[in-house]
Amino acid sequence: MENFLKKIDFKDLKRQKQTLLEALGQAKTKKKAEDLNGILNLIDALQDEAVDKHGYKEKTVFTLGKEK
Repeated sequence: MENFLKKIDFKDLKRQKQTLLEALGQAKTKKKAEDLNGILNLIDALQDEAVDKHGYKEKTVFTLGKEK
């Protein structure tokens, strides 16, 4: 898993996650909202794994404060 995590650009992932959150707010159907939630849950699990089990800093993995 750690080799996999090294290939992730967390800056891009944080931006992409924010885009998904915005799309979730505009989802036109329950099914689309559920699909977006599923992808968001996957990203959350990946971020948690990076921080909790592989020592990545929260600031690197999660959006904290004003970050664009």
